[in-house]
Amino acid sequence: MKNIIKIICLGLLTSFYGCLPGMGEWDITLYEQKIEGTSKAIYKYDAWGGRDSHVAGYAILDTTETFTIQRISKLPITQLNGIPSKNLIKTIGTGSSKETSDFFPTTTEKTKSEGINIEIKKYKSNSLRRKSQGLWRYDFTKFEETRDSLFFYDLNDNISKDKSHIDSLRIRKGNIIIRQKENKEIIQIVIEHLILSNDGKDSIKSNRTYFLKPKTETKSDQFSDYGIFKEKSTVPNNV
Repeated sequence: MKNIIKIICLGLLTSFYGCLPGMGEWDITLYEQKIEGTSKAIYKYDAWGGRDSHVAGYAILDTTETFTIQRISKLPITQLNGIPSKNLIKTIGTGSSKETSDFFPTTTEKTKSEGINIEIKKYKSNSLRRKSQGLWRYDFTKFEETRDSLFFYDLNDNISKDKSHIDSLRIRKGNIIIRQKENKEIIQIVIEHLILSNDGKDSIKSNRTYFLKPKTETKSDQFSDYGIFKEKSTVPNNV
């Protein structure tokens, strides 16, 4: 009888610890954006663990280390505000959920992770959503990359009824995600196109989300590693 009780207790403990963040096996979707001048990178992750445990967010980790949920410290941010550097990463965060028409930052906070300074410009939690203006889906013919931006050309909307066309689209680097196959062929480019006012007040002008697909086969290594998140192949993490 005692042995039966021990087996039951062991099973309950295993089940309990499997539910805790950082414990058990995790199925992780992971995107890496390298930080110039350092071996560190900023990661955007979405992970599912035992008993439907779910964690998602951003974290900084050295690229020589294996990414695990137990190892990282989640950053209190919702998206980036430009290209990360080894000296400073500018980011966006959210605060109060109260309804407001104010799209100006409520506070600016500073923290540090993995030795890198982080600036967090916080807005009301519904401000970014209210400036999202819907989802935009286009196929593009070609692109060009500069130090701080990506330019996409000959964009066609083949999903909505109006079949709209855009000659060119400029996107500031930082919140660009490349989803890819194992052979690095691009499946989709997801962009959170955040635009702040340039009058020094940093009010939110727009926060559109774009889903772009190349019309012809394009590989992720045709893009640089900086200012762009690239999908990494992962297997469930045992920690």
